[in-house]
Amino acid sequence: MTSKSVLSVKEAIEDCVGERIVFKIKKGKNKSHISEGIIAGTYPAIFTVHVEKKGLRRVMSFNYIDLLTNYVEIFLCNEEQTRIM
Repeated sequence: MTSKSVLSVKEAIEDCVGERIVFKIKKGKNKSHISEGIIAGTYPAIFTVHVEKKGLRRVMSFNYIDLLTNYVEIFLCNEEQTRIM
């Protein structure tokens, strides 16, 4: 993993701030968790997502490395379900 690839992931996320996304977090061998939220902001090492579930609102944060290692997969909520990185 080079810093250039991390920068390209960061730029892709910055382009999607304010967009509704679906994200999948891998939790183990055959387990994963799927949620929906809005990309709230980007920072030098992380980005944040606002998630509202059952009336509760919370903020989740992820490293850009999580996308590079496929620990987290992010898809835009559009007709094509476009995958970010």
